[in-house]
Amino acid sequence: MSAQNYILCFYGIWCSLMLAILCFGGLIGYQSDTEAVKKRLYIVSPTTLISHTDSEQTLSTLFASSARVSLLRVFMLDPVRAYYQRQLEQATGLAIRAIQRELERLVSIGLLFRHVEGNRAYHQVDMDFPLFPELRNIILKTSAPRDVLRSRLAMDSAVRLAFLHKDEAHVLVVSRTGQTPTADVSDLVALEVVGNETFLKWLQGRDAALNPYLLEGTDLLGRREDVIWRRIEAHEYQVAKGEGIP
Repeated sequence: MSAQNYILCFYGIWCSLMLAILCFGGLIGYQSDTEAVKKRLYIVSPTTLISHTDSEQTLSTLFASSARVSLLRVFMLDPVRAYYQRQLEQATGLAIRAIQRELERLVSIGLLFRHVEGNRAYHQVDMDFPLFPELRNIILKTSAPRDVLRSRLAMDSAVRLAFLHKDEAHVLVVSRTGQTPTADVSDLVALEVVGNETFLKWLQGRDAALNPYLLEGTDLLGRREDVIWRRIEAHEYQVAKGEGIP
């Protein structure tokens, strides 16, 4: 188990203790169960209402294994994307069976939802999950600077694609039409932002400005399903993915 995964497991234990303390001094509510009418204890947080029993089970599920932590890292760094199993295998190095087992558990507690397209089953984070903000913060606090950079850009709706310069100090962002990225990454890199039309013109002319990003740099977001990647590939750019990116 890596040092980062040890930290996350320890943090999970700490969260369990804190929830127990909150529960002891928290507000009490009642709910009818569909199988039997019974009283249940509830914790009131600033953002949500969850049962103590369910929260204990959730934390136990979330932090019980290093394989699960590896998957959580992928989903929390870019919760906007949906992933199929082979992508997760490539990103984590885990065996497919282990991935399937962990996905089933994360779906069972409501953190992930599953949908099928053709012969592929995709999994994506439910960002309305009660502990999503806290989980994402835990992952970010135990992540390398490049992963933090990727995560900030991934959550910006204006960012379509992002490429890290070979010097690792600059990032080329392709923005969506009519939108300006607002992600604050000034503490990590300098951004160069171009719109779709400008980027496509650069591709068409094989502009030398692209070389440090596409030929010698790395793809930060891994959004190869985007139609613009067909243009990139058509112009014979083979862009490397950053480590751990599905």
